[in-house]
Amino acid sequence: MGGSNFSVISESVQMYLVTIIRLRVGNQPVPLSLLADSLSISPVSVNEMCRKLQDQGLVVYRPYKGASLTEKGEQQACFILRRHRLWEVFLVDKLDYSYEEAHEIACILEHATPNHLADRLDGFLEYPAVNFVGELIPRSDGQPPTRPAISLAALSPGQQGRVIRCELEGAPQSFLAEHGISPGVWVQVVAMAGEGVLIQAGKIHVSLVQSLAEAIQVEPGSSIDKPDEILPVEQSFENETNPIKVQEIKEVIKMRDNEQAAVQHVPLNKLNVGQRGIVVSVGSKGPVKRRMMDMGLVPGSEVSVLRVAPLGDPIEFRVKGYSLSLRKSEAKDIIVEVVR
Repeated sequence: MGGSNFSVISESVQMYLVTIIRLRVGNQPVPLSLLADSLSISPVSVNEMCRKLQDQGLVVYRPYKGASLTEKGEQQACFILRRHRLWEVFLVDKLDYSYEEAHEIACILEHATPNHLADRLDGFLEYPAVNFVGELIPRSDGQPPTRPAISLAALSPGQQGRVIRCELEGAPQSFLAEHGISPGVWVQVVAMAGEGVLIQAGKIHVSLVQSLAEAIQVEPGSSIDKPDEILPVEQSFENETNPIKVQEIKEVIKMRDNEQAAVQHVPLNKLNVGQRGIVVSVGSKGPVKRRMMDMGLVPGSEVSVLRVAPLGDPIEFRVKGYSLSLRKSEAKDIIVEVVR
């Protein structure tokens, strides 16, 4: 196996290699000052070590530019990343650690895990593609992951994919988590209608608005990858307690999604006290639009109604932890997605 010499590399060398691969942006060398800060080591020591790693064929060191990994160094760094992220998945999924706790423990275990154990761990976890923050897990041959990522909304009915990351925060992220949609989970598109997408995650069905589906990045699956828990569309509905024909289900979904679409996106001034919404668009123009966005009213941010003046104007909102008063005329140009 390509990683047969991994065990003879010292822990300090492993730390350098894995830190370089984590810090680099594209194919640019990692500045030694950044490397030193990340490792909490003096720049002089980092400079000396990078020269030694270059002599070992693991790093290319360019004075005043930084350090890059050679093909050999890249492979070794990927072996370390693979072990680290597999342990993160195991600790979070099987032992109920938080991701932060799992990350700290994995930083220790990554240096003490032989190849055969990593392979068994990978198989036990059913070969996860990503960890719980959507970071790709390198392959067993020490090669960088090259899995393509596309929007869930780009899949067609019947297609499936494994969630890589969810580019959301706040209420939308909580909604997905409550329904078991997180990095590493397999999902299948069951039907699409108007602004809605019905997906199957495990054995449950979840209806998503288009904006949510577009924010979920997936690795497209193939018939070979297809997990047992994702059933064909027809079979998944036949296994329900009350069997309904697939076409009838799609019609029901279409009607429901059309009804939701009619009320889900509303002007901000239409929310009642206590209601929350996710900003979809800011329709104002010029300086007014810039003022709104400077105050935190940007697409994706959550806003709630605190109180309305006795005469209905102005309206007080909470955005990103602070209060904001807007005139109805200003709020009506902001479209939000109602949080239910």
